Amino acid sequence: MLYRLLFFTGTLTILSMYACKKEKSIEGLVTETHCGYSPYSDGSFFNYLYTNSNGDRSEYSVMVDGDTTINGQQYSVLYDGSANQFIRCNNGSYFLYEQELTLPGYQLEPGDRLFLRDNYTTGASWEDTVSVTISGVAQKGLLQYHILQQQAVHTVMGKEYKNVIVIRQDAAILAGETVFPAGTIATYYYALGVGHIETDSPTDTIRLLNYAIR
Repeated sequence: MLYRLLFFTGTLTILSMYACKKEKSIEGLVTETHCGYSPYSDGSFFNYLYTNSNGDRSEYSVMVDGDTTINGQQYSVLYDGSANQFIRCNNGSYFLYEQELTLPGYQLEPGDRLFLRDNYTTGASWEDTVSVTISGVAQKGLLQYHILQQQAVHTVMGKEYKNVIVIRQDAAILAGETVFPAGTIATYYYALGVGHIETDSPTDTIRLLNYAIR
């Protein structure tokens, strides 16, 4: 599942909320920007190993199945065997488009989630205000992103990747003007020319096994 690949969602009330366009950032900019961390050309595929806290393992594949236009923006379509996900990049900012989701007692509005900035330096951060309605009650929170490393070297499943960006994603609850930290969701690793190579969360890991860029 690509959503798992990009965002761990262990706490429904906070971690699977809709990310509004309002955002705040503390930024240091890399002078050269690109979109090389989403090389999602049609026919490319990525095979991943998922491991949970019990040591249970399963493999799954993500295939790039062309592109589509949503609200005037062009997105690559990534299919994991059960659902599509939509990714786009604009001048070094990477977005996941979340479709509308309505379940009994739960409503998620459609919209973009900014999950990666390749032009931010180590130590930079940004956050999205998030909101969701659960059992008729509107709730708000924050998704907070922190660049831990830029242009790092990282080894996954015995393969060395260069120009890796490492991002930690945290969650917090908003109660009036007070922010209550809700913990770390996961740490993500993205390699230039490859994309997502690893995710580490408190309960799961995802690691790239192999891939082919078409």
